[in-house]
Amino acid sequence: MIDSVRCTAGGRPELAALPVNAPIGYIGGHCLPVVRVFAKAGTYYYSTVIADSAAQTSRAPGAAPTAETIAESSSTFAAVERIDRAKVPWEMVPLIGGLDKSEARGARVAVRNVQNALETAQLAVLVDGAGTSITSAIVDGIIDACNQVQRYNGKTSFCCTIGQYRWLIQQTEIKNLLVRTFGGLDAVRAMSLDKTVFKMMLQTIFAVDEVHIANDQFWPYAYRTTAVVVKTPEAADDLSFVSEPEYGRTMIYWPGDQATPFEVNSFPDDDLRSNIYDAIEWDSIEQFNSGAKVLLQINTSGSTT
Repeated sequence: MIDSVRCTAGGRPELAALPVNAPIGYIGGHCLPVVRVFAKAGTYYYSTVIADSAAQTSRAPGAAPTAETIAESSSTFAAVERIDRAKVPWEMVPLIGGLDKSEARGARVAVRNVQNALETAQLAVLVDGAGTSITSAIVDGIIDACNQVQRYNGKTSFCCTIGQYRWLIQQTEIKNLLVRTFGGLDAVRAMSLDKTVFKMMLQTIFAVDEVHIANDQFWPYAYRTTAVVVKTPEAADDLSFVSEPEYGRTMIYWPGDQATPFEVNSFPDDDLRSNIYDAIEWDSIEQFNSGAKVLLQINTSGSTT
Protein backbone atom coordinates (compact mmCIF):
# COMPACT_ATOMS: atom_id res chain seq x y z
CA MET A 1 0.00 0.00 0.00
CA ILE A 2 2.75 2.44 0.95
CA ASP A 3 4.68 1.77 -2.27
CA SER A 4 1.62 2.82 -4.29
CA VAL A 5 1.57 6.30 -2.74
CA ARG A 6 5.31 7.04 -2.55
CA CYS A 7 6.66 9.47 -5.14
CA THR A 8 9.91 9.07 -7.08
CA ALA A 9 12.98 10.71 -5.57
CA GLY A 10 14.99 13.09 -7.74
CA GLY A 11 14.57 15.74 -10.41
CA ARG A 12 11.16 15.88 -12.09
CA PRO A 13 11.35 17.88 -15.34
CA GLU A 14 7.98 16.45 -16.45
CA LEU A 15 6.34 18.02 -13.40
CA ALA A 16 8.16 21.34 -13.91
CA ALA A 17 6.73 21.52 -17.44
CA LEU A 18 3.10 21.23 -16.31
CA PRO A 19 0.99 24.36 -17.02
CA VAL A 20 0.11 26.42 -13.96
CA ASN A 21 -3.29 28.07 -13.74
CA ALA A 22 -3.02 31.87 -13.88
CA PRO A 23 -6.58 33.21 -14.25
CA ILE A 24 -5.56 36.85 -14.60
CA GLY A 25 -2.02 36.19 -15.76
CA TYR A 26 1.38 37.61 -15.06
CA ILE A 27 2.70 40.77 -16.71
CA GLY A 28 6.21 40.96 -15.22
CA GLY A 29 7.57 38.81 -18.02
CA HIS A 30 6.17 41.23 -20.62
CA CYS A 31 7.81 44.28 -19.05
CA LEU A 32 11.04 42.58 -17.96
CA PRO A 33 11.40 39.63 -20.37
CA VAL A 34 13.51 36.64 -19.51
CA VAL A 35 17.10 36.36 -20.65
CA ARG A 36 18.55 32.87 -20.27
CA VAL A 37 21.94 32.87 -18.52
CA PHE A 38 24.24 29.95 -17.82
CA ALA A 39 25.80 31.21 -14.59
CA LYS A 40 24.29 32.55 -11.37
CA ALA A 41 26.42 35.70 -11.49
CA GLY A 42 28.23 37.66 -14.15
CA THR A 43 28.53 40.83 -16.22
CA TYR A 44 26.15 42.01 -18.91
CA TYR A 45 26.34 44.80 -21.46
CA TYR A 46 23.51 47.06 -22.56
CA SER A 47 22.77 50.22 -24.54
CA THR A 48 21.61 53.61 -23.31
CA VAL A 49 20.01 56.49 -25.20
CA ILE A 50 22.58 58.66 -26.96
CA ALA A 51 21.83 62.32 -26.37
CA ASP A 52 21.01 64.32 -29.50
CA SER A 53 23.77 66.63 -30.64
CA ALA A 54 23.96 69.30 -33.32
CA ALA A 55 25.21 68.19 -36.69
CA GLN A 56 28.49 69.84 -37.63
CA THR A 57 28.57 72.77 -40.03
CA SER A 58 31.41 74.79 -41.58
CA ARG A 59 33.86 71.89 -41.44
CA ALA A 60 37.23 72.88 -42.91
CA PRO A 61 38.19 70.98 -46.05
CA GLY A 62 40.38 68.02 -45.18
CA ALA A 63 39.45 68.10 -41.50
CA ALA A 64 37.88 65.06 -39.82
CA PRO A 65 34.24 65.39 -38.77
CA THR A 66 33.60 65.62 -35.05
CA ALA A 67 32.71 62.12 -33.85
CA GLU A 68 29.92 61.15 -31.48
CA THR A 69 31.39 58.29 -29.44
CA ILE A 70 28.97 55.44 -28.78
CA ALA A 71 30.15 53.74 -25.62
CA GLU A 72 28.92 50.50 -24.13
CA SER A 73 27.44 50.27 -20.64
CA SER A 74 27.81 47.32 -18.34
CA SER A 75 26.71 46.07 -14.97
CA THR A 76 26.75 42.86 -12.95
CA PHE A 77 24.00 40.51 -11.90
CA ALA A 78 23.69 37.95 -9.12
CA ALA A 79 20.77 35.52 -9.26
CA VAL A 80 18.82 34.84 -6.07
CA GLU A 81 16.98 31.64 -5.23
CA ARG A 82 13.19 31.47 -5.07
CA ILE A 83 11.99 28.18 -3.61
CA ASP A 84 8.71 26.70 -2.43
CA ARG A 85 7.85 23.31 -0.95
CA ALA A 86 4.52 21.49 -1.16
CA LYS A 87 3.72 18.43 0.95
CA VAL A 88 1.14 15.76 0.07
CA PRO A 89 0.42 13.34 2.98
CA TRP A 90 0.23 9.74 1.81
CA GLU A 91 -3.35 9.36 2.99
CA MET A 92 -4.31 12.20 0.62
CA VAL A 93 -2.93 10.51 -2.50
CA PRO A 94 -5.94 8.20 -3.12
CA LEU A 95 -8.35 11.05 -2.33
CA ILE A 96 -6.73 13.29 -4.95
CA GLY A 97 -7.05 10.53 -7.56
CA GLY A 98 -3.88 8.50 -7.33
CA LEU A 99 -0.16 9.11 -7.45
CA ASP A 100 0.00 10.81 -10.86
CA LYS A 101 -2.70 13.36 -10.04
CA SER A 102 -1.34 14.01 -6.55
CA GLU A 103 2.14 14.61 -7.98
CA ALA A 104 0.76 17.07 -10.51
CA ARG A 105 -1.12 18.84 -7.70
CA GLY A 106 1.93 19.08 -5.45
CA ALA A 107 4.24 20.29 -8.22
CA ARG A 108 1.77 22.88 -9.52
CA VAL A 109 1.30 24.36 -6.04
CA ALA A 110 5.05 24.74 -5.55
CA VAL A 111 5.72 26.12 -9.06
CA ARG A 112 2.82 28.57 -8.85
CA ASN A 113 4.13 29.97 -5.57
CA VAL A 114 7.57 30.47 -7.11
CA GLN A 115 6.01 32.12 -10.16
CA ASN A 116 4.01 34.38 -7.85
CA ALA A 117 7.20 35.36 -6.03
CA LEU A 118 8.91 36.17 -9.34
CA GLU A 119 5.93 38.26 -10.51
CA THR A 120 5.92 40.17 -7.22
CA ALA A 121 9.64 40.89 -7.52
CA GLN A 122 9.36 42.01 -11.14
CA LEU A 123 6.51 44.40 -10.35
CA ALA A 124 8.45 45.78 -7.39
CA VAL A 125 11.16 46.84 -9.84
CA LEU A 126 8.65 48.17 -12.38
CA VAL A 127 6.47 50.11 -9.91
CA ASP A 128 8.92 51.85 -7.59
CA GLY A 129 7.25 55.23 -7.02
CA ALA A 130 3.99 57.17 -6.88
CA GLY A 131 4.20 58.88 -10.26
CA THR A 132 2.58 61.98 -11.76
CA SER A 133 -1.16 62.39 -11.19
CA ILE A 134 -3.29 62.14 -14.35
CA THR A 135 -6.68 61.76 -12.64
CA SER A 136 -8.01 65.03 -14.06
CA ALA A 137 -6.74 64.38 -17.63
CA ILE A 138 -6.40 60.64 -18.14
CA VAL A 139 -6.00 60.34 -21.89
CA ASP A 140 -3.68 63.35 -22.27
CA GLY A 141 -1.59 62.11 -19.36
CA ILE A 142 -1.08 58.68 -20.86
CA ILE A 143 -0.36 60.05 -24.34
CA ASP A 144 2.22 62.44 -22.83
CA ALA A 145 3.85 59.51 -21.03
CA CYS A 146 4.04 57.63 -24.33
CA ASN A 147 5.84 60.58 -25.89
CA GLN A 148 8.39 60.59 -23.07
CA VAL A 149 9.53 57.02 -23.76
CA GLN A 150 9.51 57.14 -27.56
CA ARG A 151 13.31 57.08 -27.91
CA TYR A 152 13.59 53.66 -26.31
CA ASN A 153 13.36 50.43 -28.25
CA GLY A 154 10.24 48.24 -28.31
CA LYS A 155 6.49 48.45 -27.96
CA THR A 156 4.75 51.08 -25.86
CA SER A 157 2.75 49.36 -23.12
CA PHE A 158 0.26 50.62 -20.56
CA CYS A 159 0.25 48.55 -17.37
CA CYS A 160 -2.16 48.73 -14.45
CA THR A 161 -3.96 46.53 -11.94
CA ILE A 162 -7.41 45.03 -12.45
CA GLY A 163 -8.70 47.49 -9.84
CA GLN A 164 -7.28 50.49 -11.68
CA TYR A 165 -8.61 49.12 -14.96
CA ARG A 166 -12.15 48.78 -13.60
CA TRP A 167 -11.99 52.35 -12.30
CA LEU A 168 -10.63 53.73 -15.57
CA ILE A 169 -13.40 52.31 -17.75
CA GLN A 170 -16.01 53.97 -15.53
CA GLN A 171 -14.64 57.49 -15.99
CA THR A 172 -16.69 59.84 -18.12
CA GLU A 173 -13.63 60.76 -20.21
CA ILE A 174 -13.07 57.10 -21.06
CA LYS A 175 -16.73 56.05 -21.32
CA ASN A 176 -17.48 58.76 -23.85
CA LEU A 177 -14.64 57.59 -26.07
CA LEU A 178 -15.64 53.95 -25.68
CA VAL A 179 -19.26 54.63 -26.55
CA ARG A 180 -18.16 56.65 -29.56
CA THR A 181 -15.83 53.84 -30.64
CA PHE A 182 -18.60 51.25 -30.31
CA GLY A 183 -20.71 53.20 -32.79
CA GLY A 184 -23.53 54.59 -30.68
CA LEU A 185 -23.98 51.94 -28.00
CA ASP A 186 -25.26 53.37 -24.76
CA ALA A 187 -22.87 53.36 -21.79
CA VAL A 188 -24.46 50.39 -20.04
CA ARG A 189 -24.27 48.17 -23.14
CA ALA A 190 -20.71 49.31 -23.90
CA MET A 191 -19.63 48.55 -20.34
CA SER A 192 -21.04 45.02 -20.59
CA LEU A 193 -18.73 44.02 -23.44
CA ASP A 194 -15.91 41.53 -22.97
CA LYS A 195 -12.79 42.77 -21.19
CA THR A 196 -10.61 41.75 -24.14
CA VAL A 197 -12.58 44.11 -26.37
CA PHE A 198 -12.16 46.90 -23.83
CA LYS A 199 -8.41 46.32 -23.82
CA MET A 200 -8.35 46.65 -27.60
CA MET A 201 -10.30 49.88 -27.39
CA LEU A 202 -8.03 51.26 -24.68
CA GLN A 203 -5.02 50.50 -26.87
CA THR A 204 -6.59 52.67 -29.55
CA ILE A 205 -7.68 55.43 -27.18
CA PHE A 206 -4.34 55.67 -25.39
CA ALA A 207 -2.30 55.26 -28.59
CA VAL A 208 -0.26 52.41 -27.09
CA ASP A 209 0.76 49.08 -28.61
CA GLU A 210 -0.27 46.88 -25.66
CA VAL A 211 -2.36 46.99 -22.50
CA HIS A 212 -1.32 44.69 -19.64
CA ILE A 213 -3.58 44.20 -16.62
CA ALA A 214 -1.95 42.78 -13.50
CA ASN A 215 -3.36 40.85 -10.58
CA ASP A 216 -3.75 43.33 -7.72
CA GLN A 217 -2.18 40.95 -5.20
CA PHE A 218 1.23 41.16 -6.89
CA TRP A 219 1.28 44.95 -7.38
CA PRO A 220 3.32 46.82 -4.72
CA TYR A 221 0.80 47.77 -2.03
CA ALA A 222 2.48 51.12 -1.35
CA TYR A 223 1.83 52.12 -4.99
CA ARG A 224 -1.56 50.50 -5.57
CA THR A 225 -2.81 53.63 -7.40
CA THR A 226 0.24 53.85 -9.68
CA ALA A 227 0.03 52.78 -13.33
CA VAL A 228 2.94 52.55 -15.77
CA VAL A 229 3.75 53.35 -19.36
CA VAL A 230 6.84 51.36 -20.35
CA LYS A 231 8.69 50.27 -23.46
CA THR A 232 8.79 46.48 -23.82
CA PRO A 233 11.07 44.65 -26.29
CA GLU A 234 9.72 43.48 -29.61
CA ALA A 235 11.51 40.14 -29.29
CA ALA A 236 11.77 38.79 -25.77
CA ASP A 237 14.17 35.95 -26.51
CA ASP A 238 17.13 37.81 -27.99
CA LEU A 239 19.85 40.17 -26.80
CA SER A 240 18.48 43.31 -28.46
CA PHE A 241 19.21 45.32 -25.29
CA VAL A 242 22.92 45.08 -26.14
CA SER A 243 22.48 47.07 -29.36
CA GLU A 244 19.33 49.10 -28.57
CA PRO A 245 18.31 51.03 -25.42
CA GLU A 246 15.60 49.06 -23.59
CA TYR A 247 13.94 49.15 -20.19
CA GLY A 248 15.24 45.94 -18.59
CA ARG A 249 15.26 42.17 -18.45
CA THR A 250 14.97 39.28 -16.00
CA MET A 251 18.19 37.26 -15.99
CA ILE A 252 17.22 33.67 -15.18
CA TYR A 253 19.73 30.93 -14.51
CA TRP A 254 18.66 28.26 -16.99
CA PRO A 255 21.61 26.02 -17.76
CA GLY A 256 19.94 22.92 -19.19
CA ASP A 257 17.60 22.11 -22.04
CA GLN A 258 14.48 21.78 -19.88
CA ALA A 259 11.23 23.39 -21.03
CA THR A 260 11.07 25.92 -18.18
CA PRO A 261 13.54 27.58 -15.80
CA PHE A 262 11.68 26.03 -12.86
CA GLU A 263 13.33 22.98 -11.34
CA VAL A 264 11.11 20.51 -9.51
CA ASN A 265 12.47 17.84 -7.17
CA SER A 266 10.47 15.28 -5.23
CA PHE A 267 11.13 12.73 -2.52
CA PRO A 268 9.10 10.59 -0.13
CA ASP A 269 9.56 11.49 3.55
CA ASP A 270 9.11 8.45 5.79
CA ASP A 271 9.08 10.54 8.96
CA LEU A 272 6.32 12.87 7.70
CA ARG A 273 4.67 10.04 5.76
CA SER A 274 4.31 12.46 2.88
CA ASN A 275 5.56 13.20 -0.61
CA ILE A 276 7.59 16.41 -0.85
CA TYR A 277 7.76 18.61 -3.95
CA ASP A 278 10.27 21.46 -4.17
CA ALA A 279 10.16 24.11 -6.93
CA ILE A 280 13.26 26.27 -7.39
CA GLU A 281 14.21 29.14 -9.69
CA TRP A 282 17.17 31.55 -9.75
CA ASP A 283 16.87 35.09 -11.15
CA SER A 284 18.22 38.63 -11.12
CA ILE A 285 15.84 41.42 -12.24
CA GLU A 286 17.76 44.18 -14.00
CA GLN A 287 16.56 47.68 -14.92
CA PHE A 288 18.82 49.08 -17.63
CA ASN A 289 17.15 52.39 -18.47
CA SER A 290 14.69 53.84 -15.95
CA GLY A 291 13.80 56.54 -18.49
CA ALA A 292 12.01 53.88 -20.55
CA LYS A 293 9.09 53.95 -18.10
CA VAL A 294 6.81 56.68 -16.75
CA LEU A 295 4.86 56.20 -13.51
CA LEU A 296 1.34 57.65 -13.44
CA GLN A 297 -0.80 58.30 -10.37
CA ILE A 298 -4.50 57.40 -10.70
CA ASN A 299 -6.76 58.35 -7.80
CA THR A 300 -9.02 55.30 -7.87
CA SER A 301 -10.76 56.37 -4.68
CA GLY A 302 -12.06 59.53 -6.33
CA SER A 303 -15.15 60.23 -8.39
CA THR A 304 -16.24 57.94 -11.22
CA THR A 305 -17.96 60.70 -13.13
